Order: sequence, then structure tokens, then C-alpha cells
Amino acid sequence: MNARVPQYLEPLRDALLRAHRTRTPVDAAALPVPHGDADAYAVQRALAADLRWFGARPAAWKVGSASRSATPSAAPIPSAVVRASPATFGHGTFNRIVIEGEIAFRLAAPLDAAAAAQDVSAAIGELVVTIEVVDPRYSDMDAAPPLLRLADQLLNGALVVGSGVPWRGSLDWGAQAAIVRRNGTIVKETRGGHPLGDLVFLLRWLAQHAEAEGTPLAAGDLVTAGTWTGVYEAAPGESIDVEFPGIGHAGARFE
Repeated sequence: MNARVPQYLEPLRDALLRAHRTRTPVDAAALPVPHGDADAYAVQRALAADLRWFGARPAAWKVGSASRSATPSAAPIPSAVVRASPATFGHGTFNRIVIEGEIAFRLAAPLDAAAAAQDVSAAIGELVVTIEVVDPRYSDMDAAPPLLRLADQLLNGALVVGSGVPWRGSLDWGAQAAIVRRNGTIVKETRGGHPLGDLVFLLRWLAQHAEAEGTPLAAGDLVTAGTWTGVYEAAPGESIDVEFPGIGHAGARFE
């Protein structure tokens, strides 16, 4: 896998490396913006190589899209920040504690770029509830354009993996409820909260992307597919639980 970046993006790569190593956010407005998705993915690869995030290959991904007709985007999630529920994170682990309640797919079989739609569904083993902690390396996250976010692993900070159910070939996506609790009290509740509806189509695109990156999807891989609950900013000292009734839940404590 090529870990070089275009010369104009070396300042972005170096700033993100410093942000990871020092836990100090950087000013997005002062950084060059990738000219396109390919250059943003080059930054992802360079960070992964320099920070030694993966062994042979990533085993967890995040994927999303602005709409069903837009080109999706993705980022492999570093193995060290994929945690089983209930997870506890020490004080100062994150710059910000931004919570998203998500459903992930766990694959039961490899999925390659040539997979047909029916093959994608057949490769899914289970649905799993996840909590994604969004932890931007940018001090002004809301002002960072999409391509800067993509270069920064789509702002992933950690993924908490909870319980789930076997995949049975379909889900009533529009009726599925999602609940976020803080210290036991409901703070967010949605029904049919994911704007993309049926999320299986994202897996087909990701299979193509992952194979192009030299890391094809394998049995056991986990793919989390975007928030059903919007974003909720938690604070140190809080416990967060995300529940998808009929599927499972995940929990995290932030010291």
C-alpha cells in the first residue's frame, strides 16, 4: 500500500501526526485541503503507516455517504481504539467526546469488489450496536470541510462494540428505534433515524474501496455505517448507553 502523499499535503499529514502524538488539536483553516478523495485517502494511508495502526490489515471500518446518490467515504479504524462494551476511557483520552449511536455489520464471509447485491447480504453475519466517539484533531471541527474530515479518518476517535443479533436478510430500517442515555436518563430518541434508509448498499461500495486499498474485506470484519442519533456531546464523568431495541446496546464510561 502506497503511504506517500502529494507534496502539497505534507503539511496536513505532519499536522495530523503531531495532533495524534501530542493530543493537541490543530487549526483546520491553516491547512491545505485535499483536491479530491484520492488525495485524502493518501493522507489516511500515510497516517496509518507512520502511527503503525494496523498489523496485516484493518478489521474495522466506518463508512457513510451524504446521500444514496453521492459517492460514499470510508476510513479504517485503528485496532487500538476498537473496544468491547462496556468500555471505560480515561480522562483526557479525547479532545472532545462526541457520541454517535450506530449499527454495524459484522461479516460472516469475505466480500470482494465483484460482489453482487445478493452476495453482499449473504456475507453479513450479524448486526451490532456501536458507539462511535468522534474525536476531531481539528480545533474547529465544524469549520473543517469534508475532505479535511476524510483525511482525518472521518474524525473517528474510538468505536465501542456492543451486542447484536444475527442478520436475517432484512431490517425494517424506517421503524428501527435508537435511544441514547446519559447516566441512565434518555437524552436522545429516534425512529428510522438514519437518513440513508437501508444501509446494505454501503457495504458493496466499501468492498470495492477496501480492495482498491489493498485490504479486502474478510470474515469477521466490522463495518459501522453512520449515526442514527445525530451527535451528542458528552462530558467527563458521564456514562453513555446506546440502545437499538430488538438489536442490542453498547455502553461507555468517560472518566
